[in-house]
Amino acid sequence: MGYSAKAVANYFLSKYRKHGITPLKIQKLVYIAHGWHLAYFDKPLVEDEDAEAWEFGPVFPSLYHEFKYRGRMPIIELATILSIKDRKNLSFEKKIPNILKSDNQTIQLLDTIWEVYGNLTGAALSSLTHRENSPWAEVRAESNGKRNTNIDNEIIKKYYKKLKSSGK
Repeated sequence: MGYSAKAVANYFLSKYRKHGITPLKIQKLVYIAHGWHLAYFDKPLVEDEDAEAWEFGPVFPSLYHEFKYRGRMPIIELATILSIKDRKNLSFEKKIPNILKSDNQTIQLLDTIWEVYGNLTGAALSSLTHRENSPWAEVRAESNGKRNTNIDNEIIKKYYKKLKSSGK
C-alpha cells in the first residue's frame, strides 16, 4: 500500500519530532524510506507524487511547500491536506494524512529507517542522497541540470536494490 509523501513525513514527525526534524531532514528521510521500500517490496511507498531532482537534492514538492516556512528550524506541526467538506457551499477542511496503524510492514520499515538514519543531520542525509551514481546524480546529469526533473521509481529501486545486495 502506498501513501502520500505527507503521510510518511507525519509518521516520522509524530513519533520523533522531539528530536528536532528540519525540513531538509524530513525530505531526505521520506526519500530514503521510499527507496528502501522500493528495494524490499517492489512497490512505491510514496504514491501521490514523484521525487524530483532539484538543484540541492531529491525533493518531494508537497513536503517542500508544506514546510519551507520553517527554513532551517525544526518542524513543529504535522503536514496537512485540504479536502472538500461541502461541495455545494465550497467549504474545505484540513486533514492530517497518516500511515495506517494496521500496516505493520510499513511501520516496521519506517522505524528501521529512523534507527539507521535518524541520528544523522539533514546535511549528512543530503550527502547520502547526492552520492556519485545515485538516482539524483544520474537524473541531474541526464537532464543537464534541468529544474525539477522527476526521478523515476525504477531508477530509485535499482539503486536501493544494489545497496541492499551489497549490505550497505
